[in-house]
Amino acid sequence: MDAEHRHELKTNELADTLAHLPQLIKKNANTVIGVALIAAALITWPMFNKMSQQKETAQQSEMTQAIQLLNGDIANVMRAAPDDAMAKQDALDALLTNADNLLQKASKADNPNQAAMAQIKAAQAIRTGLHLRQEVDAETLETQIQKAKDAYQQAFETAQTPTLKAMAQLGLGLCSEELGQTAQAAEIYTQIVDDESYKASVGAVQAQQRLDGLADNSETFIFAEVPVAIEEPAAETVDSPVTLTVQETTEAAAEPAAETTEDAEEETPAAAE
Repeated sequence: MDAEHRHELKTNELADTLAHLPQLIKKNANTVIGVALIAAALITWPMFNKMSQQKETAQQSEMTQAIQLLNGDIANVMRAAPDDAMAKQDALDALLTNADNLLQKASKADNPNQAAMAQIKAAQAIRTGLHLRQEVDAETLETQIQKAKDAYQQAFETAQTPTLKAMAQLGLGLCSEELGQTAQAAEIYTQIVDDESYKASVGAVQAQQRLDGLADNSETFIFAEVPVAIEEPAAETVDSPVTLTVQETTEAAAEPAAETTEDAEEETPAAAE
């Protein structure tokens, strides 16, 4: 078979395949579509993966900057002069505003652990702002603590690591303490201490310390009665002995002797008579 004849046969086979191609595609439509999707995924996946990593890195950078900004706000509040109430109030307002901004960033984060960390830091900043105020009315205290509790609860539900979960749950216990709900706080701390997954976390150690502190503060002390002093009857007054000087003693001793001499002189004439 010469080369020309072989070329002619291959051309005929190709023409025959192309003629039956629509039927082959229709018959194996699912297979063709699957292969096409796999090929498309293999091509586009590296691109999407790279874009996702870049987005996560950008979000992490934004949250880090926001947390550092909160730390700066806290430092500004503490540096404010005691007699400069306006400067301190401005720093406190900035602290709360930046805490709210951090919570918004956390709600848009793709990484659950990054979101949980941002929520915990925002809640801590809100509570710190309350502690740095000179006076806090009951309404403000309840409102801000509730905002912190919501952030801690979201962090607890979002976090995927035991360390972050323990930190969030510890924050809930602290909020209960600050509202005066010591029984609820003790229950939360006990749950943290008893959870086996938290054993290696710092949160478990801190929870035990808080639990011990609650126990010490609630301990009842019974003080012994102070004995009543019994008044003793006043002692009778005894006249103090008179102390005589040497001269007075000599004169007193000489007086009887003088009298005796005089009596003797009077008796002598009588005796002579």
